[in-house]
Amino acid sequence: MTNGVRQVSMRKRHASRASLVSVIMLLFTMPFAPVSGAPSGSQTDEFQLDFFQIDGYHSTDLLHLNGTANMPLHAAQWRIHDHQTNPDSPPLLTGDYLSSVTPSGEQRWSWTLVVDVSQLNCTCVLTITQVDEHHSPRAHIYLYLGETDHRPILQQPLQSTYLLAGGDLEIDIVAITPSGALNDSVISFTVCEAPNAVCLKEPEPVRLNSTLTDKLHLHLNATTLTLDDGIWKITVVLSDRTLTASNSISYTLQLDRHAPVVVLTSSVQQSQASLAMVDESSVDAVIYEGEEVFFTAEVSDGYEGESEVLTWSKISPSGQVSTFSDASFITPASVTFLPDVAGEWSVVLLVRDSAGHLVRTTSAFTVTNAAPMAQVFLDGLQIQQDDVLVAPSGDSWVLNASQTTDTSNDVSSLRYQWYVDGTLIQSQGAVFESANINTTGSHELELVVVDDDGAESRLVFSLEIPQDQVSGSEGMLGGNYFTLGLVFIIGIAGFLLARMGSTESETSLPKWQRKK
Repeated sequence: MTNGVRQVSMRKRHASRASLVSVIMLLFTMPFAPVSGAPSGSQTDEFQLDFFQIDGYHSTDLLHLNGTANMPLHAAQWRIHDHQTNPDSPPLLTGDYLSSVTPSGEQRWSWTLVVDVSQLNCTCVLTITQVDEHHSPRAHIYLYLGETDHRPILQQPLQSTYLLAGGDLEIDIVAITPSGALNDSVISFTVCEAPNAVCLKEPEPVRLNSTLTDKLHLHLNATTLTLDDGIWKITVVLSDRTLTASNSISYTLQLDRHAPVVVLTSSVQQSQASLAMVDESSVDAVIYEGEEVFFTAEVSDGYEGESEVLTWSKISPSGQVSTFSDASFITPASVTFLPDVAGEWSVVLLVRDSAGHLVRTTSAFTVTNAAPMAQVFLDGLQIQQDDVLVAPSGDSWVLNASQTTDTSNDVSSLRYQWYVDGTLIQSQGAVFESANINTTGSHELELVVVDDDGAESRLVFSLEIPQDQVSGSEGMLGGNYFTLGLVFIIGIAGFLLARMGSTESETSLPKWQRKK
């Protein structure tokens, strides 16, 4: 029984140790994220380190700093470097460990750092970095060490770029002075146009609405600001009561108070202009179905470095709105398409600049349906309007209208109506055969070709179909059987002679001829 109790107890201790090991392993494998500096430290959801001292802390001999963190900081490193030197330059002092790190609560540790700074005189920055395999989060504090070389400090604004399109813009900048107060401090500004982060000209002094309390506060109004629309680099310097200047900081101000100017041109307008130059009058260019139309946009926001987003769409005569396919774009500011329906079309261009200004431009034009042009061929002979043709005796023939022309979107849907002597004989198909006419003599044929818009083309011509043989027993020959026999013999001889020379005649003379 005792052994059983002892085994259970040992299992509980092993389980507790395993749980503790799991918790410790979890803490050491938690990811760390980079931390941006703040007056009293830096904080993210994953890493937090706080200083009990504030920026501008002064020490002349033994620097004593302390604070809290949300991790043990056993691998923390620290270094001190001059505020105005490059952070990557060799530090004035450095160390691989903090002076102490002790647990102070749930997921909380207290830390201290004691450093002899009696040999330093500087405006300095102390940085604590938590060394990790994947991340190196850090926090910093600004210090005045020693008795000399102390100057004001301006911290970089939270944003590097600010947009002012209208109304007011408020910008706060942290300012630190050796005296701890901003009384009698002087702020100065210079500005230059810098669309690519580099000044186009030498910076010039500028007056900006600002106040100094516990920080530097800028109040910019789009109406009263004397700068033109553009991308400006503003540099700030603070001088304390002793006229000692701080470091300079810069930020970018994008000033955009006006909507962009959009000019939309098209090949339709260019055609109209060309016609007007010819006849010196206002003439509308005719755009037919299936004819390619081009549109080009010229967009300007009035300053270098501007950026806009262009959105194209088109509205068909039925009111349907659709976007352009990728194949329609020549450039982001130029498109082309083939309107396939007659009627009123519109091309709509939406331009939005980086300040949020939205401009809508519309170009409307009318697409005209092109009527078909009927073309009929008879054994290689193209039939013209009002032609009179004589068919060869005894032969079959075919009228072919498949070469009728129209716009590309209509040609496949054409309807063919064939009339003989005013009667509709065939309402489908581009081919009309001789079998559709069963009587001889002269006939009036009419082809009507209709497209899907109701436009039509007519071709009227006459066709004479001779009798296959002479009819009747009387007439010019009367009842003379001898004569009839003679005519029969002559006919047979003529037929044989025609067969013998048929090949040559077919190649040398057209079978079909227009009647003179």
